[in-house]
Parts: sequence; C-alpha cells; structure tokens
Amino acid sequence: MAMFLSDYLEFENELEEFGVIDSLLDKDSNFFINVVRLRKATVSEFKKSYERINDFFSTIATLLEASDNIGDSMYREALHLFDFSEVNGINLGFSESKYGAGFGVGLRKQVIGDAFEIVKKRVKATRDFSACWAI
Repeated sequence: MAMFLSDYLEFENELEEFGVIDSLLDKDSNFFINVVRLRKATVSEFKKSYERINDFFSTIATLLEASDNIGDSMYREALHLFDFSEVNGINLGFSESKYGAGFGVGLRKQVIGDAFEIVKKRVKATRDFSACWAI
C-alpha cells in the first residue's frame, strides 16, 4: 500500500499549505529536474536544452502577453502548449496512481492562469523565463 509523506509525518493539510509536494514515499523517485543546471550541460543530448526550454516558455509568455482575456485564442493556444505528459516508470514528480500523468487539466489551468496574471503585470523577475515556472 502506498504511503504519502503527509501520512508518514502525520500531517493533515500542512504540506499543501506550505506548497510542499505530498509525494508517495514508495512510488515517486527522489529525482527532480533543476532546469537552471541545464545551462552547463555537456552531455550531447542535453546541450542547448536550456535555451530550448527558455524558447518554449517564452513562446507561451508571448501568447499570454498578446492575449486580451482568458477565453481568447492566444490564451487557449498557450494553455494547449502547456501540456506535459510523463513517461511511465520514471516517476518524476507526483501522481495519485502508479502511472504518471504529468500535469492534469486543473494544474495546467492554474499555472497558465497565474502566468497570465504575471505577464499582464509585466513582471520580469529574471531574464531566464523558465526559472519562473518552477513549481
């Protein structure tokens, strides 16, 4: 039977309140991707991956900046692009089942909605846009 971190620590909702992932201790891996470390990647498969990730998120930011509201085509395209699946068996992150789901619909809408607000307020916290997308 799977055990969540919150069960092990005997917490109820505290992890969620602090923004901590309530991972499955016997399912989720201990590996999480630090996008910023890709800047110095020397492995051929990862060279230029940092730039590609920033380009991807910059495209989404451009669409959100051009969007007039949450229902228009620019916003819908940004939401469509922000769709991540997960390769089964790797277990990066969190899932309520043994099969990874990547970002679900609810989380996708929440993240893009927050990004829309950030872009519309013209917040430029970093020159590397992908660093702003860390969850």
